Amino acid sequence: MFPVGLYYCFRELSDANIFVILYSVTSIYFAGVMVRLMLVLAPIMCIMSGIGISTTLSTYMKNIESGDVIPATVKNKKKAADYPIKSEIATVMVTIVAIFLTTFVFHCTWVTSEAYSSPSIVLAARGHDGNRIIFDDFREAYNWLKFNTPEDAKIMSWWDYGYQLTAMANRTILVDNNTWNNTHISRVGQAMASLRNTATPL
Repeated sequence: MFPVGLYYCFRELSDANIFVILYSVTSIYFAGVMVRLMLVLAPIMCIMSGIGISTTLSTYMKNIESGDVIPATVKNKKKAADYPIKSEIATVMVTIVAIFLTTFVFHCTWVTSEAYSSPSIVLAARGHDGNRIIFDDFREAYNWLKFNTPEDAKIMSWWDYGYQLTAMANRTILVDNNTWNNTHISRVGQAMASLRNTATPL
């Protein structure tokens, strides 16, 4: 529904709509550059979708005829002649939007239960036969480091695993998820991508 909301904002330009358009376009660009900025894109996506759904429903809901008898004026007869099945089309559109919103609720519930209800250390997936597969490799690796390395050992890994190594393996790490020191992280990346003779002095 984002494109629909964007269309309605362009159709009625105002200071508020221009701000929303600029916010949405810049958010889409930066979210495409860095996936973390999806957090910036999510609010404006919700706003634009809400604008699209609200405007669509308000446009078609007023075209659904009620049981009240409308006076047969010349203006009403002309409208009826121009749009002979106006009420039926409006009913179909409102029904489509209602089905869309209902399926979206079920989809969000399924995504939440499948993707966000398990810890990131223990991963789950489905096999080709539908059986649930548990990947416990990260936890086992952290346990191995905890019990098979000296307590004062320093672990060099990519920064994604820094906090998990500190918490679960109880070991000092060179870089962690606090990514403010880009030079330090790039140096670790350079060491990992280099040959042993070059990486050891780094």
